[in-house]
Amino acid sequence: MKTAGGGKGAPLLEVRQLSQHFGGLKALDGVDLDLSQGEIVSVIGPNGAGKTTFFNVMTGVYPGTEGAILFNGEAVRGLPSHEVIRRGIARTFQNIRLFSNMTALENVMVGRHCRTRNGLLAPLLRLPAYYEEERRIEAAAKDLLGFVGLLSFGNHLAKNLPYGDQRRLEIARALATEPKLIILDEPTAGMNPAECERLVELIRRIRDRGVTVLLIEHQMRVVMGISDRVVVLDYGVKIAEGKPLEVTKNPRVIEAYLGKECD
Repeated sequence: MKTAGGGKGAPLLEVRQLSQHFGGLKALDGVDLDLSQGEIVSVIGPNGAGKTTFFNVMTGVYPGTEGAILFNGEAVRGLPSHEVIRRGIARTFQNIRLFSNMTALENVMVGRHCRTRNGLLAPLLRLPAYYEEERRIEAAAKDLLGFVGLLSFGNHLAKNLPYGDQRRLEIARALATEPKLIILDEPTAGMNPAECERLVELIRRIRDRGVTVLLIEHQMRVVMGISDRVVVLDYGVKIAEGKPLEVTKNPRVIEAYLGKECD
């Protein structure tokens, strides 16, 4: 397993001159990023900086206008979201997107089904292979519920879980796809300090399982405490990248957040 900070060799993720235009609006404009296996990297920036658009292009929600995204050396820009997931990139969303009327266990099992091997015939004919695979999917889902601390809530409807538990459930569902890279969009949004602390510890344990982590985060205490590197976007352009402390002292970053002092 790679340690934090990444390993040697080719990056796990290579983003080159990535742009996304909506008519005359350049939501992303020539963004570059390398991500090594085992890193935890945070993407920060003011509201409207292009952070979620960046994640949406990377995960097939938007096709991207220009540039390249290489994952494990394979071009993935423009692929539909389900193909991006199959290649090993999973994500959560800024606004939680669970199946609210399904149980926690069922939500995680849905994520696992992208790795099923049986085709359409086995479930239609109720073949033994179908039932055996469903048992394996359920066992894997329970293991992930235990990993995120929700095993005792497996039979609870997702909509009835507390907000912080819903966040963790969405992460468990993403992990069920067996990603090499998990992308978290504001995972601590709306959480109290105790919930944030538990979520940060969970992210560290995800990295310890061998999953690389890329996240958008607004809480600077979280960013400073968990990130190997920080990337800063402003108006769709990358304006800084480096260690957390270095980035917070960067004049362009300070200007982006606080504005420029008038003469």
